[in-house]
Amino acid sequence: MRNNTLTIILFLTIHLFTSCNIKLEPAIVDANKYLGNKVNSPDIYHNDTDKVFVSPFNFGHTDFGRLILISIDNHPTIKTVELVLQKDKKGAFVVIYYQNGKVETYINPYITLNRKYLKPNSDWEIAGVQDFDYDFEHTKYGLHVTLDIKIKTDEYIQIKLKENRKNLEHYSFLAPIGADLSEVKRFPFIYLTKSGFIPVENTEIDFKINNKAMQISKVPIAVEGKKCYKIAYALEPLPFFWNEERHGNIKTENRSENVDYEFTDNSGFKEIKKLTYNANNHKATYSFSPSFPLIFALKNNIEINGKYTMGIDKIDGVIGGKYTIKKKNEEIFITFKPKQCWQPMPGKDWVSAYQYNAVIKRLPNDSYNIKSEWTINR
Repeated sequence: MRNNTLTIILFLTIHLFTSCNIKLEPAIVDANKYLGNKVNSPDIYHNDTDKVFVSPFNFGHTDFGRLILISIDNHPTIKTVELVLQKDKKGAFVVIYYQNGKVETYINPYITLNRKYLKPNSDWEIAGVQDFDYDFEHTKYGLHVTLDIKIKTDEYIQIKLKENRKNLEHYSFLAPIGADLSEVKRFPFIYLTKSGFIPVENTEIDFKINNKAMQISKVPIAVEGKKCYKIAYALEPLPFFWNEERHGNIKTENRSENVDYEFTDNSGFKEIKKLTYNANNHKATYSFSPSFPLIFALKNNIEINGKYTMGIDKIDGVIGGKYTIKKKNEEIFITFKPKQCWQPMPGKDWVSAYQYNAVIKRLPNDSYNIKSEWTINR
């Protein structure tokens, strides 16, 4: 009987392991179902107040053309090397991720990107500007990538990768870059399109550091039914950023030209149902249920709890979260808490560790001050 039991357990274990498969999903929630049709009561507002529009939101983006991350197993300090190109293919930078959490970025002289997006927190160091050789082509048989760079530890990294696939399939999904960050100044809403993982079959790869061959990491379970290296790429990454931390005055009726607002009229009070940030011919969308209220028209001691979703272009529900607004005297307390996202690794959704907190004060001269921050609690 014991042998039969062990056989059954072994069979189930093998079946479970071999049937595991990572699906690269473009979104995590059905936005309409997740948000529902919740509305604010008009009783939350003072009828005799000035209907001043104050938006706590800000947005950013940068210009990535292509990127690829390659992870290795047998180096004592380095775990991943990333190559990122600008859209002009002239500007490029290389990111070295270390086992201890430190990160170095090497920039070539043709980079025109805002450097604040190349240093998301204090663990990231911009190691300097230097020329390095690289190539990153997408052919009908797949990727062809080369990189030759010497880093400040006097280690010489050489990479040659060539795919020989007949059937190319690309996917779209949220980049889990924020899973490894301990602090941020803005939320990294980086979406990868025309992307995927590099399959082991029909791929030639040579990765050397100081002429020593490196062992390429492999994803422990199948990705879309294929055995893959731990090499992720995107031919069209869309790097958006949301709600950069601020400490200063904000203007009323301040609307950026590249942000479209969709409002709900709540008995004469203008509420934000949806925001669309337009950049690089793409759109990042933010939808709210109930609609985001006219915050300084709220009655004192009012608290509103709602949900929101974040989407890219025509794909909504990439991230689902909750928000809270509290009015106390002349202060507004705002919290955004991401809850759900698609991610390739099992476990707690990485976005759920993030929380945005803001306090907006009305000053005696009828101006407004905001103090905001992102916290990460794992």
